[in-house]
Amino acid sequence: MKNIPLYKQIQHAIKHQITLGNLRSGDRIPSEKELAEQFHVSLITTKNAMAGLAEEGVVVRIKGKGTFVAGQASFKLRIPVETYQKTDESLEVHHIPLPPKAKEMIGIIIPSMRTKVEQRLLDAIENAVNENGYTLVIRVSRGSSVKELLAIEELYELRVVGLVLFSIGGEHERQTVDRASELGCPYVLIDRYFTDKPNVSVCSDNIEGAHKAVTNLVKQEFRQFALVTPPKEHSVVIERIAGFEKAVEKARISQKDIIRLTVPYEIFNESTQRREQMLDNWISQYYGQFTALVAVDVELARLAYYSLIRTIGKERAKCIAIVTFDDPEIDGIAYVQQDEKMIGIQAVTLLLDQIHHDIRTPKKLFVPMEWVPSS
Repeated sequence: MKNIPLYKQIQHAIKHQITLGNLRSGDRIPSEKELAEQFHVSLITTKNAMAGLAEEGVVVRIKGKGTFVAGQASFKLRIPVETYQKTDESLEVHHIPLPPKAKEMIGIIIPSMRTKVEQRLLDAIENAVNENGYTLVIRVSRGSSVKELLAIEELYELRVVGLVLFSIGGEHERQTVDRASELGCPYVLIDRYFTDKPNVSVCSDNIEGAHKAVTNLVKQEFRQFALVTPPKEHSVVIERIAGFEKAVEKARISQKDIIRLTVPYEIFNESTQRREQMLDNWISQYYGQFTALVAVDVELARLAYYSLIRTIGKERAKCIAIVTFDDPEIDGIAYVQQDEKMIGIQAVTLLLDQIHHDIRTPKKLFVPMEWVPSS
């Protein structure tokens, strides 16, 4: 081992213990002082060893608490056992498989699996959960507060160790989160948060996303806007409207140059004909007073696009710029895209912090959104 730096020898020894299963996810690593005494090296050597392992994602360092083995995903990603090459015979690593981890369960409650956003979020969360040795149990609320609350009870009975909550919004969302708190179950909110209640959440940066959308329209010299939104019943809609207002104010666009339409959620429970009629009547009344339309919801963007074609014809509709959130899968519509993969990874990371280390400090993470110009 003479050719291997001392700090790397310590790293190899710790990785070897993880490979053998003697150290598992969430286990505490001896302190830098204890390691220095054990390996007969200086503190600076053990500090370098721990810093390197933390950078690799093998361990997690928590101020005031110590250093702990991270979830197995990052370790396996960097050093798969089946491809591990010995750096020294004395390390005695003989392709020993990782010990099986008990398949503890993490639950998720999601409104539906209908939209692309929901599908990508679910895929990212399931991958992150599985990579950390857990099983994901899915419950779909289908927009029902009753089903959400029943799902909480059912998942609790199944003894899930944590919850990812993508609630339907508004007052119903609060009931679900309050019940999770009463049961003492660790949880993370995605795509939602409260301003008046401590919680752990991961959301897209909706304010900045809306600001990007309007700013790019202003750069193209659009200055008369239609804003089409659902009611302000949860944080996503509130933030996107706030981002819109921030951008138009910065661009010094007068409020008289902004036409607004709030579409009630109930309209989506009615017939397609009823929805189309509502938008057609509105566009017939206000067409000519806006040159760009910002839809806070992708479903509203599609509805407005086809309504414009029906009402004023395809050629004239092309002169109206439409922007929205997430891909509407319609050529000619620009959008700001959420990073569902990062949201899922961050949500699971925060949940595991609660499960393994009881870190329940209120926290809001905002994931940046990307501007995608119209094709």
